[in-house]
Amino acid sequence: MQIARVLGHVTATVKHSSLNGWKLIVLQPLDQQLREDEFPQLAIDPLGARKGDLVFFTSDTKYIQQLTKRRDSPIRFSVQGILDAQTQS
Repeated sequence: MQIARVLGHVTATVKHSSLNGWKLIVLQPLDQQLREDEFPQLAIDPLGARKGDLVFFTSDTKYIQQLTKRRDSPIRFSVQGILDAQTQS
């Protein structure tokens, strides 16, 4: 699990059928000092995170397969939690 900031949401006119109905967002992974780390990543968001929110995300394949109920989903990342406002300041 890693922390990231939500950069925004994504609209896809064509996508894999396992992603139908899922909110897709762009995450900027952060290091321990909350500085940008790595390149932005695409993730599914079952929790409704908004632009600017800090979130925990995972690349756990089994979790994502359970979430999407598909073994063939191409998505690699999923939001697992949203940090509260006190944590973000």
